Amino acid sequence: MWPIYPVLTLVGAYCSVWWLYENLRTPILLLVNVLLQTLLPKRTFSAKYGEWAVITGASDGIGKGYAEYLARNRMDIVLIARNEAKLTQVANEISKKYSVRTKVLVADFSEGQPVYDHLAKELLPLDIGILVNNVGLSYEHATCMDELPKKTIWDLLNVNIASVTMLCHMLVPSMKQRRRGLIVNISSLSAAAPAPYLTVYSATKVYVRNFSMALREELRPHHVQVQTVLPGFVQTNMTAFVANEHKGGQVAKHLVQVDDYVRYAGFTIGKTDLTCGYWTHGLQYAGFKLVPEWFRIFVLQTIYNNLRKPRAHY
Repeated sequence: MWPIYPVLTLVGAYCSVWWLYENLRTPILLLVNVLLQTLLPKRTFSAKYGEWAVITGASDGIGKGYAEYLARNRMDIVLIARNEAKLTQVANEISKKYSVRTKVLVADFSEGQPVYDHLAKELLPLDIGILVNNVGLSYEHATCMDELPKKTIWDLLNVNIASVTMLCHMLVPSMKQRRRGLIVNISSLSAAAPAPYLTVYSATKVYVRNFSMALREELRPHHVQVQTVLPGFVQTNMTAFVANEHKGGQVAKHLVQVDDYVRYAGFTIGKTDLTCGYWTHGLQYAGFKLVPEWFRIFVLQTIYNNLRKPRAHY
């Protein structure tokens, strides 16, 4: 029979090594890629991936930030969202500021399958190098799953899950044929553990995470990259209930501004296949991985329970 202390030492060493691998992998990949880029001839995103970048949910927030970042790096931009007026305004700003081509496509992903025929007609003729699946829907406020309207649940499934899946299904064949391309799928830090009172949203983001990481391996032999992004709280319309109704609270104090977030997240494009996008979110993710799942659930339950409004009647 083995002495207990050597066994515990081996177990501790094993767990430490894998935690370090999981959490240092991204910064190490970033460092390696930065060093390689200083040694190799620099290639633009359009030369490396293709002429056009497609961004969903591009009228504001993180989506708009990605559109501006990619336009600044000389890519032509396709902006997709449901608000035509906002999209047109963003497209005009980007075109004027960065002298790139822009294309506006109006699509309400909550409508489900009918949206994609129109998008396919407009997108498939283009040389699309980067797809940013950013469009997302959250709760108006943290609440119990059974108190959500049925329409909200269907909208969450259609917007958060179907859009990512169907746009990848639509555009991946062309990327595989050209043997180049990059897909950026925006998941969420809430995918790190089940999130009571944000149950359906959290579950959809787990889907995005698992889908992206599996798709990455399918497309690796075809030289098409897939990056999974796990943001924490960023100051957008999706987190408006935190910023507006809980001013001064601990969660509201830690909201990251969109420009700051996209500056960090944009830097990781093409350099790493998994990122939280912002350094403080990376630290939160690493901390989550240090504790058992029951404790992660407890932490998220406490956060979102504190963010709940008085029970609404639908």
